[in-house]
Amino acid sequence: MADPSYLQSVTLSQESQLKEVLLHLYLYQNGQARPQGNQAQLLGSTAPHGFGCTVVNDWSIHDGSSPTTKIVARAQGLHMQASMSGGNWFMCHNIVFIDDRFKGSTLKVLGIVQGEQGEWAVIGGTGEFAYAKGVITYKRCDTGTRELHIRVLCRTFQKPEAPVVSTSTGQTIVQNA
Repeated sequence: MADPSYLQSVTLSQESQLKEVLLHLYLYQNGQARPQGNQAQLLGSTAPHGFGCTVVNDWSIHDGSSPTTKIVARAQGLHMQASMSGGNWFMCHNIVFIDDRFKGSTLKVLGIVQGEQGEWAVIGGTGEFAYAKGVITYKRCDTGTRELHIRVLCRTFQKPEAPVVSTSTGQTIVQNA
């Protein structure tokens, strides 16, 4: 049976490699009113422990432990109170890199914010972090600041070598791919 017109399947002949990336960064969460705040409540809740409360965030991520250090990325997404007994905030966000090294690359992150430390799953990425899988461990430093240790594996594809063509005169020509 022939493939439908909307399907295209290609066997990859390129070799791929795994690259491990380790980052040590600091996330700053500021719930104050604008202009200093970097999150806003979208949906309040009258349920016990604020169950269902939903907040959008654009947290800054810095290369040092002070909020005056360089911003290298932003954690853009949302978090919601997902526990009827309180204390568990489900969150999902994209870490969008803005520094020169990784500009435009992203990490896709899911997890629960609970207590002083924990882990979030990295479930994908783009750019330098294409096909990323990994984990972010966090530890609360003070109110609104978390130290992040990001460890991801990314798949990289090797560039194909330029084909070599030999002519009938014995001359070798390298063609650009």
